[in-house]
Amino acid sequence: MRPAGRVTRTTATVVVGVAAVALLLLPVVWVLATSLKPDGEIYAIPPSLLPQQPTLAHFTSVLSDTTVLSYFRNSLVAAGGATVLGLVLGVPAAFGFARFRYRLSGPLLGAVLVTRMFPPVSLALPFFLQFRQLGLVDQPLGLVLAYVPIVLPLMIWMMEGFFRDLPEELFEAARLDGIGTVGALWRIAVPLVRPAIGVAALFGFLAAWNEFVIALSLTRTPGAMTMPVGIAGYITQFQTMWGDMTAASVLYLLPVLVVTVISQRGIIAGLTAGATKG
Repeated sequence: MRPAGRVTRTTATVVVGVAAVALLLLPVVWVLATSLKPDGEIYAIPPSLLPQQPTLAHFTSVLSDTTVLSYFRNSLVAAGGATVLGLVLGVPAAFGFARFRYRLSGPLLGAVLVTRMFPPVSLALPFFLQFRQLGLVDQPLGLVLAYVPIVLPLMIWMMEGFFRDLPEELFEAARLDGIGTVGALWRIAVPLVRPAIGVAALFGFLAAWNEFVIALSLTRTPGAMTMPVGIAGYITQFQTMWGDMTAASVLYLLPVLVVTVISQRGIIAGLTAGATKG
């Protein structure tokens, strides 16, 4: 390739990359900037991107509201519980689909994964009717059980490929040493695909952490609502409290951003672990 063509291609790549990053970051910057604006600037015409007189009044208002802490705790319990239960069920399921092939294994795996294609709104009413009969409406356990069908197919799909890429020689050697299937799973397979399991756990947690429709259907009182439902409560019949709503949104985003930044190396390692063999 000629030098001029190489420079043009590099420039185009940089421009497209910068535009994509700006497009993705603009909503986050807008939410953060709005949370720091006084009410007068929020409703000013024309609007400004950055606050002229930054204030922490909206964060103070949100943090002084005890229900917000309850929302945060409920989200953590529901998403964390669903992630743990998803791993308990998903790790052996993914290992079984990957290492034990039989006539119906493909259709069964497809049946598991196709449930991920259903939008949560289509599951909200059946969940509500069933959980109401079981007395799980407005209960943390109800949200955990309702989130499992959302996170479990995603985890199985992500981990099954990594388990399938493990060399068969490892398991043949384990059988020669007298290690059974369960031992081979926990002593050989799990340590080797630990980064992939971490990535699956993170993505499953995020799927449950951001879920709104099912949480809205299964919670009735502020003491049981999750953070997405609580944030939506700032939109009332007469007004939208943009300042408090964006401040609560920033607080809701912080744990996810912190965990993602801390574990970014593990995420990259997990996503690329199955890219090559040998």
